[in-house]
Amino acid sequence: MTSVEENPFAALLEEGPKSDGVAHKLVEQVLLFTLDKASSAGKRLLCLSDVVVDTSDNILGADLVAHALFERLMLTDTAPLAGNATAESLETRAMWYLHGAFARCERLPAEQADRSKLLELILNNASTCMRQPDLFAPQSFAAQWLELFEQADEHNTSTQEFLVRVAGKVQEEDEPLEALGALKAVFYPMLGDLQKAIAKESLISIKKDVFWILGFFVRDKRAPVLGELLVDFTTPNPKAKGGDYMDTLLGSLLSISILPKTQTAKYEYFQELSLNQTDPALWALLSHHQQSIFLLVKQLLVLSPECKRKTLQWVANCLDANVSRGHLWSSININLDQTVHSSASDSFMTNLSAVLTRLCTPLCLPNLKVRPAPSAQCVAFCVCLTPCLVQVLLVDPTYCAVADEDRAAKGVSLLKSAEETCLLPAEEGAVRLTADKYNFVTEIFYMTHKCFQLASRPCIDRLSRVMRELQNTQTAYEEVVNTDPNNELATNLFRMMMEQMQQVLCIKNTLAEPTNDTGMLKFFEASAIWLTEVAMLPRECYEQGLDKKDFAPQIFRNMELLSETPPFVAPYMQSIPEMIIDNIAAYLNFCRRLNDDQYIHIYFSAHDAIFKMILLFMGSASLVKNPHLRAKLAEALEFLLPTPVMGSNRQTFVTHVFDNHPDRLKVVRSLLNVFVSIEMTGQSVQFEQKFNYRRPMYAIMEYLWTKPEQVQCFRDLAIEAEENIEAIEPPIFLRFINLLINDAIFVLDESLSNLEQIKQLQQAQDNGEWNNLSHSERQQQSTNLHHLGMLARFDNILGRDTINTLKLLTSEIKSIFCHNSMVDRIAAMLNYFLLHLVGPRKERFNVKDKKEFEFDPAQTVLEISHIYINLSKDDSFCLAVSQDGRSYSDQLFGYAENILIRIGGGQLIGDMSEFAEKVKRMGAQYKEEQELLADAPEEYLDPIISTLMTDPVVLPSSKVTVDRSTIARHLLSDQTDPFNREPLTMDKIKANDELRKEIEQWIDGKRKAAAQAKG
Repeated sequence: MTSVEENPFAALLEEGPKSDGVAHKLVEQVLLFTLDKASSAGKRLLCLSDVVVDTSDNILGADLVAHALFERLMLTDTAPLAGNATAESLETRAMWYLHGAFARCERLPAEQADRSKLLELILNNASTCMRQPDLFAPQSFAAQWLELFEQADEHNTSTQEFLVRVAGKVQEEDEPLEALGALKAVFYPMLGDLQKAIAKESLISIKKDVFWILGFFVRDKRAPVLGELLVDFTTPNPKAKGGDYMDTLLGSLLSISILPKTQTAKYEYFQELSLNQTDPALWALLSHHQQSIFLLVKQLLVLSPECKRKTLQWVANCLDANVSRGHLWSSININLDQTVHSSASDSFMTNLSAVLTRLCTPLCLPNLKVRPAPSAQCVAFCVCLTPCLVQVLLVDPTYCAVADEDRAAKGVSLLKSAEETCLLPAEEGAVRLTADKYNFVTEIFYMTHKCFQLASRPCIDRLSRVMRELQNTQTAYEEVVNTDPNNELATNLFRMMMEQMQQVLCIKNTLAEPTNDTGMLKFFEASAIWLTEVAMLPRECYEQGLDKKDFAPQIFRNMELLSETPPFVAPYMQSIPEMIIDNIAAYLNFCRRLNDDQYIHIYFSAHDAIFKMILLFMGSASLVKNPHLRAKLAEALEFLLPTPVMGSNRQTFVTHVFDNHPDRLKVVRSLLNVFVSIEMTGQSVQFEQKFNYRRPMYAIMEYLWTKPEQVQCFRDLAIEAEENIEAIEPPIFLRFINLLINDAIFVLDESLSNLEQIKQLQQAQDNGEWNNLSHSERQQQSTNLHHLGMLARFDNILGRDTINTLKLLTSEIKSIFCHNSMVDRIAAMLNYFLLHLVGPRKERFNVKDKKEFEFDPAQTVLEISHIYINLSKDDSFCLAVSQDGRSYSDQLFGYAENILIRIGGGQLIGDMSEFAEKVKRMGAQYKEEQELLADAPEEYLDPIISTLMTDPVVLPSSKVTVDRSTIARHLLSDQTDPFNREPLTMDKIKANDELRKEIEQWIDGKRKAAAQAKG
């Protein structure tokens, strides 16, 4: 044995009792070194006898082993001590060596003597490496950990266990902040290198071990500090812009997609083009990538409360930083340097949306947690299914009422949620209801909706814009190729067309990836269920929630829609953001644009949930103040029609909601309510919006007319209107047909005016007049022609649909159209358009390429003729037709008969001939009557239309006397006194019975005098 004088460390051999030591043999087995020089030759171990001390003792003191291990770690070159040692024994990378020792020690039986002592020594030294890495310079522990993670085997958990135990030991030996700082000092460089590597990868090239490596930080709940470290690393500074989130580790992963990583980068995929093209292989890669990010985020959320808080705050801050993506102009690419990083890219945001959607997967599943049974009062209001628990019904509707200063106390992560535009406005200065605390389900529900609003909706808008640009480019290319195929402009247009087509395919395939699309659909189904349940919550259940400060509906009551608006509208409807309904409508609108082979199947349960939600909210201003939002729901309802839909290539769609849904008979009233609510002026921008709103409503009505029970709903509303025609609030059906007539007059008149101008421009072009113009003037004329054509097309489509709807309605409903407040208007409208379409000046509208402008005068004449015949049995209608001094003449129906013969009117020709005779006869009789009454006193004449009054009434504020039918017609469109603009409703007018009797006596006297003269 070496003496103390020869080796100062020899004193360690004599310290402490042998029972506190470690078996030399175990040291050799685990640490792969020996202190016994004499026996080292045959052991293939590293011999440290010359470095520490030479001893053959069977038991080594704990301090000696600790010192020997430290000295072993300090060796930078083991070759001089190698002998015939194995490569594993010669390992100079400290963390690798300690990991190997840990793994060997772990493999020992748990009851092995001294095993725990060695484990403690190993972990102490690993902790020292982490806390004092400078002692081991120039070793890079960041690189060593990365190599360990890369080399780890999923079947061998030793690396994960080693990491967890080392992190735990670091936390034991330092204050929390110092421990976190020490771990960050080692792992941040490793994560930084990983982020740089990820930034260079694509959807095809990214290595699967990226998520394997990151998984080490989130897999084990015993070391939540590692997850917190990961979140901290990927969190930018508090003032970061939206685009700065792409430059984080998580952001680098989220930016990998089918779409370019940044808004200014080139599109990589779909270079071999076909508009119907999909790529299942790319879809599989995208789905796998999104699923991998989701699993990483999910593990962060369950790791610890603090890690969950930091992760949710990262998402919330990211959404707030990217709120500009929700602005109208965000769907337009602005390639200016200062805007590049103002918001994150489409690829980043759509992937984040996909991750959040996956987190919402359980929302439509039954909630298995045991909850108290609902009260008897609440259950009494449930008229359909037995109440059941659904996860989404744990979402609290007051979340967006929480002010920013209260967020932390109430567990709200989203910033500025209180600034969201809500379904109902709150009174200025009013304090909205809030819960005491908000659960995770509520947080993730609102975050997912906000993310969809900022991610998918701008992408959908961008897709629409690029598709319009592509259509324009294709038109321009075809025109150039037809005139000069070798023109350089044709080459440039073709290149532009290919680039635009590539963009369309990339955006469409990203949004339509089946796994994410199905998840999105189920999320919106859950959202529709939730919206319906919170809107229909009985007052008793709301009051119970008020006591508990928890307003989530909690159970699925599935109540029947008994009226337009629930009997009780909870105050928390002022806190539900419009974006939830807007998102559902936008999603269904996008689905409409998918081609047949890309169309994503919708589950029948989603049909039912969305259909019921649409019926409830679409027609009720008491639940949704914004009429534009309710109009979007009508567009969403069109998507559920089992028929071809305009703007979509789908041919059939299987659904049963219009036949079997228990609330299906509410659709007509709901639809008419929203139709009436969106009446707008005819200004250009507003008209296009009106066109987009009205068009799907007409399509729905046309479909409903194929269902006898729905036709009966129209009839019932017409009867209700006649019975309440002088009600304070004009009946919905009366207002509806008044707007139909307004629409028809406006759009058909606009159409004829535009077509006349188009005809003039076409003639000037054909006559060569454009050749005398300058290039800029010719270009201006071409632009004018294109613009007029677009307007004429809108007008003609909407006019055609309006006339068709009037034809359908008048086929079953007569008397309301022939009421004295309505009959003159519909008669004048029909005469006016028939005259323009069949009269002597019809050639003014004979434009070239009628199909391009959706102009089909023959079909319009047929439709108008059908309306005449539908109402022809009513004498008041026939009389009104004959008394239209603007357009009617005895020749009018003769012109129409000539056109009907030419276009094959069939039975309609004979019917119109009989109708013309009846109108002529009644006109002659009326003329004779009017000549008799021509000298009526001024006070007997209506001051607005100068006709003899039959039912005079006095207006309360202006005291003017008018005919009842005149003021009734006026109040349908404008509820003010026409003489002083004061508010006015039909219930306020007073019958002037004295004047009425006076007029009746005067007429009777005139008739008797005429009869005596004849006699």
